[in-house]
Amino acid sequence: MEEEEKNPSSIDIVSDLLEDIFLRLPLKSILISKSVSKRWRSILESKTFVERRMILQKKRKILAAYNCKCGWEPRLLPGSSRCKGNEEIVYLHCNAARPSLSCDGLVCILEPHWIDVLNPWTRQLRRYGFGFGTIFGVWSAFSPGSWAMGFGKDKVTGSYKVVKMCLLSLSKIRVRDPEVEYSVLDVETGEWRMLSPPPCKVSAVKRSVCVNGSIYWLHNTIDRVCKILVLDLHKEEFHNVSVPAMSVTQETHIVNLEDRLAIANTDTKAEWKLEIWSTDAEVKTWTKTYSISLENRVASRERQNRWFTPVSVSKQGNIVFYDNHKRLFKYYPRKNEILYLSADTTVISSFFENLAPLPLKSTLPYPHPRRRTKCPLSRPNEFGILDIILATLVLVGSIWSPLLFRVKL
Repeated sequence: MEEEEKNPSSIDIVSDLLEDIFLRLPLKSILISKSVSKRWRSILESKTFVERRMILQKKRKILAAYNCKCGWEPRLLPGSSRCKGNEEIVYLHCNAARPSLSCDGLVCILEPHWIDVLNPWTRQLRRYGFGFGTIFGVWSAFSPGSWAMGFGKDKVTGSYKVVKMCLLSLSKIRVRDPEVEYSVLDVETGEWRMLSPPPCKVSAVKRSVCVNGSIYWLHNTIDRVCKILVLDLHKEEFHNVSVPAMSVTQETHIVNLEDRLAIANTDTKAEWKLEIWSTDAEVKTWTKTYSISLENRVASRERQNRWFTPVSVSKQGNIVFYDNHKRLFKYYPRKNEILYLSADTTVISSFFENLAPLPLKSTLPYPHPRRRTKCPLSRPNEFGILDIILATLVLVGSIWSPLLFRVKL
């Protein structure tokens, strides 16, 4: 009986050792290892392993769209490119014209009749309908102010959710105070739920961001007062927060900068500059963190209908940002210099590895292959039996090496 009681503890020790070894492996070896056994898969898909793996990452990358209208499922292209300023760019093979949102390395893409949620690292893609029989599926027929989406992670449960706000029927679009549908999709279950409306009517909603378990939208109220609408993804409740004392225009956007809510405003009046305001964890106090002069420094002197959006901030305070003409820049505050990194780069977001598994099934089938066109890029090969055998041998060697070392000691 004593031996039977000791066996579970020995298995736990071996599992911990396996997890430590897996943490040191490259991404491809981890993905292959999932096919070796159910036990290995359970370790690699556990929340503790996913979180530890994310913590070990030294630097975030930049995710950009590789535009292709072939109709195949979106996927991460192999490899990456390193541009000036030592910035690494990875490319998502997708239709760049589709609106996309990202959170913790996962991407949500809005298609005309469905929603795709993709983990580019694990190559898992799940497809969902728009729910409740709304006509949101024909979003191309609406103006940008007629609908709004959000995508984020519930920091309490760890589940990912998609949020939508849209008009209930085409006949109500021209009504002064149209009825709006507020609903949320739980990616884990594939089910839509209705939400209680926010404390005030919203209009002219801009692109959303997710920060620390809440989704934020910059919007105008019916009284033409600019506010930030917030949805707590765990409580699934709306509330409003105020914006800093600044002039909010078409060139104003909210962003997630290193897990802090920030507002980027491109001032084109007296002095052409990019101002960035950031807030504390409770979104109560705003501080102007950057004021970057843009005159004669950003590849073109054109001011009208041009705005800039920050992507990431380094530990040294260097900030990467892009404009709406697909130009990428990097600002060095200590030198007060702007480096032109690249052109024709459709930035989606900052990006880092996330091995969080998605649910096993989609709620909608994929299009028939005949409806897809030929893609200029060859389809990636799946892992073969030789890859799995090699990964097994490598991991067996990795497991026995520390054990033998302990025995010798």
